[in-house]
Amino acid sequence: MSTKFKLENGVEFSPSERCLIGSDGTVLELTENSLRFLILLLNGVTEKEKLIHQVWKEQSGAISESSYYGQLYTLRKAFSQVGLKETLIRTIPRKGAQYVGKVTKVVTENPSSVTEEASVNTTSLQQTTVDSVQPRVVDQNWCGKEKAETVNVAPRGILAESRLNKFASLLAVVAVCWLSILSVLIVYILLNHITN
Repeated sequence: MSTKFKLENGVEFSPSERCLIGSDGTVLELTENSLRFLILLLNGVTEKEKLIHQVWKEQSGAISESSYYGQLYTLRKAFSQVGLKETLIRTIPRKGAQYVGKVTKVVTENPSSVTEEASVNTTSLQQTTVDSVQPRVVDQNWCGKEKAETVNVAPRGILAESRLNKFASLLAVVAVCWLSILSVLIVYILLNHITN
């Protein structure tokens, strides 16, 4: 039994082949975390804690917020590279994320196929940045073939914008780290001063 998802604009998602296939034939191979995240979103999981637990289930310990938001960014960029709007993955502030486009789930059993269809309303998007996607051109009929060639599908302006977004994200992370350290130091000094 094989499951595929038909998304908007003729884009297909094949979990068993680990890829998104654009209507123009662009094939984008997904990382394990992107694969899990997208499967969960397309199956209606929206809660941040459930998404984190399922995507990073083999990793012990706490997963940072930046890993979660980085994964959202990665999936949105993957969507744009195969011809989907990034806004199809909507951030639900302080609660999670949601796929808000049309999706048709096609379950294929040997000779026959069963189709389930679901549709969700589109709303606004809150975007964050952290990670990037490596596009790969592969035989359209099979995403898992050995012969794959990495290509640059993003126009030059998008690459520059992506680098700027990554740099801004890095600066934001550094600023948060410094502010956290500074806050802890101030609390320590105040507590030490009060007890003496």
